[in-house]
Amino acid sequence: MGEIVSKGSSFIIDKYRKYTLVNEKLETIEQLLPKIKSAIEESERRWITNEQLLQWLKTLIHAAYQADYVLETFNYRRMLEIEEKARNKITTVNTNGRNYIQSPHNIAKRIRTSYNCAKRMVMDDEEITQLGSVLQRLERAIYDVSEYRKLLEKCEVTVPQALRTPLYMEKGRVFSRQVEMERIINFLFLPSTRDDQRVDILPLLGDEGMGKTTLALHACNNERVRNHFSFIIFISVLCVETKKDLVLVLRKILDQLCCNHSLLFEEDLFELQWLIKQKLKKEKFLIVLDDVLQVDQITWSVLHDYLSCGKEGSKVIAASPSKEAVIKFDTVEPIELMGFQKEEYWFFFRDHAFGSAKPEHHPKLAIIGREIAKRMQGSPLAAKIIGKLLRDKLSAQHWVNVLKVLVEHRLWASCTVFDICSLFLKLIPGHPRLLRVSYGPCLGGNEIRIDNLEEELISGPFSKKRENRGTMGPEGNRLRVLVAKTDFPTNCCMYHTFEMEACSSY
Repeated sequence: MGEIVSKGSSFIIDKYRKYTLVNEKLETIEQLLPKIKSAIEESERRWITNEQLLQWLKTLIHAAYQADYVLETFNYRRMLEIEEKARNKITTVNTNGRNYIQSPHNIAKRIRTSYNCAKRMVMDDEEITQLGSVLQRLERAIYDVSEYRKLLEKCEVTVPQALRTPLYMEKGRVFSRQVEMERIINFLFLPSTRDDQRVDILPLLGDEGMGKTTLALHACNNERVRNHFSFIIFISVLCVETKKDLVLVLRKILDQLCCNHSLLFEEDLFELQWLIKQKLKKEKFLIVLDDVLQVDQITWSVLHDYLSCGKEGSKVIAASPSKEAVIKFDTVEPIELMGFQKEEYWFFFRDHAFGSAKPEHHPKLAIIGREIAKRMQGSPLAAKIIGKLLRDKLSAQHWVNVLKVLVEHRLWASCTVFDICSLFLKLIPGHPRLLRVSYGPCLGGNEIRIDNLEEELISGPFSKKRENRGTMGPEGNRLRVLVAKTDFPTNCCMYHTFEMEACSSY
C-alpha cells in the first residue's frame, strides 16, 4: 500500500508541476500573438506579388489561428471548471455543534471529486502537449517576423493606414482567403505570357461549397481590379459541351454588355460572335465563368477563341469543382481552394452558429460546437447552413442532437451540397425527403430562402393544418429552397437550390 500511495502521489505531483507551466505558456502566447496579428494586418495594406512571401503570410495566418484556438480551449476549460465548482460547492452548516461537511456522504463526494480531478488531468495531457507545440510554432514565427516586415515594406501600399481588416469574420470581407485573393489579383495584372494571342484563363478549383463564387466576386469587387478593366462580367455557365451551350454563354455575356434583353432569344451563333467582337475588341475586360461543371474540349476551344477578341491584358476566370475540366481549359496554373483547417474553420463556424451571442457565455455549447465543426470537412457552405440551424436554438440538448445526426450521417466522408442539404433536412421538423440540388441565378415565385424554411414547414404547405388549403403550385407538396452562395446582392449572386417533398407520414 505504501508503494502504491508513493507512486500515486508522485504521479499527481508530476501532473501538478505540468499544470504550473500551463499558465506561463498561456501568458507567453498572449504576449506574442498581437505581434503576429500586427504583421498580418500590415499585409492587408500591401500588394504582395512574391509567391514566397505569400506562403510566409499563409504560415503566419495559420499560426495565429492555432494560437487563438488553443487560448480559447483553455478558456472554455476554466469556465466549465468554475461552473462545476459552483454546482458542487459544499456549504458548511452547523447543526448541534457538528459540522455538516463531516458527513460520510460528503467525504465520499470529496473523494469522488478528487478522483475526477486526477482523471481530468490525465485526459487533458494531450491539450497541454498541443499548447507546447503551438507555443514553439509561435516563437519560430516571431523570430522571423521582423525579416518578414522588412520584405513587406518593399511591397506597394494599396490601402490607407486606417482601413485594417480583422483576422476573423467581418461582413463584406472574405474569410481567411487573403493569400488566394492576392494570387488572383496578381494574375489579373500580369501581362499575358501566351504567344498565340489568346486570352489567359485562370482555373479556380474546389469542391462544392468551398467558396469559389464568393472569392471570385470579392476579386471582381476589388477597387484595383474595377479600375483596371473596362468591363467585368460575371455569369454562371454550368455546361460547355454543345453548340446550344455555347449560344447560351454568349447570350449571357451580351446581356450584361448591352443590357438588351432581345438578345436572349438570338439563335445565330455567328451573329452572337460578331456582336461580342464589336463590343470587346477595343476593351480590356474580365469575364468570370462560374460553376463550369462539364466541358467538351472542342466547344471550349471555340469559346476560348471568341473571348480572345479584347485588348491585351484581358482575362478570364473559370470556377469549377472538376479537376478533369482543367485539362481541357488550356490555361495557366490553377488556384485550388481546400477546406479550412480545423482551427480557422472553428472561428468561421462559431460566428455562424452563435450569431450575436457570445461563445464565452456558453462554454458547454462551444465545446459541442467544436465537435460538430470537426466533422464538416472545412466547408464554408456547411458552416452557414448548419450554423443557422444551431443559432436558432442555443440549447445543449439541441446541439447534441445535431452532433448525433452528424455522426450517423457521416458527413465527413463526403461534403457535397447534396450531403449538406440532406443533413439539414434530417434536423428540421417533419424530416422531408431531398429530391435534388440544382443551381439558379435568383429568387423565383415558389422558392423560399433557407432562413424561412423551418417556419414554412411548420405553418406552410407542408403542415397538416394547411393540407387542404392549397399547395405550392403544380408540384403539390414539394418545396424549393434557396441557399445563397454569397452575401452579395441577388442580382450578381448564384444560389444552390434544393427541392424536397414531404414524407408519407405527413
